[in-house]
Amino acid sequence: MPVKGAVLWIEGTIGSGKSTLCQKLAGLLEFRAFHEPVEADYLQTFYKDPAKYAFEFQIRQLARRVGIHKLAQEEACHPIEYKGAILDRGLPGDRVFAKLHCHFGNISSAQWTTYEILFNSAIDQIRSPALLLYLDVEPDVAMERIRNRNRGAESGITLDYLQALRKGYLDLLGEIDARAHRWSDGIEIMRLPFNVDHQEAGPIAAAIKDRLHI
Repeated sequence: MPVKGAVLWIEGTIGSGKSTLCQKLAGLLEFRAFHEPVEADYLQTFYKDPAKYAFEFQIRQLARRVGIHKLAQEEACHPIEYKGAILDRGLPGDRVFAKLHCHFGNISSAQWTTYEILFNSAIDQIRSPALLLYLDVEPDVAMERIRNRNRGAESGITLDYLQALRKGYLDLLGEIDARAHRWSDGIEIMRLPFNVDHQEAGPIAAAIKDRLHI
């Protein structure tokens, strides 16, 4: 049966190419693109002192992200100009970052418990995506892309951080496949090898249309 008013999530590490693919697919699918709610100045502050700002940053992202999710699914359910919506990172992607900073010691165990309570409350308010697209990129490739785009706020990102982030994402995909959380039930994943730059979005859009019968 065709999926009407679909909402798609694109996930992947920093430098994976999410934003670019999101915009290209939005055009090809006639979907509205929703990009990450990140303020460059605040992001730079966070990267300079993650031990101080990690928890605050993740709570801030969580609050802003849930609003975007709600708007995306509302517009997808009542399409006027667009046939659906596509998000540059979903709530579980934010959770990967928060969990990573807990592992690094930038978020305490008590703060992590608080984050999980808020995260579970937030994700209960949204529906699962029709499809989750995961862009699988090796950390060294992502690092080179980050260097090439030369965004000041990202200057402190290290290869070790990207390696840990990719592992966090692979753990997330495993949790979704295993239906380890109440919110992961029913999420279908499309894994896309994305180490090659400037990949054509047309075949991906065609695969999505075939998978969702749209």
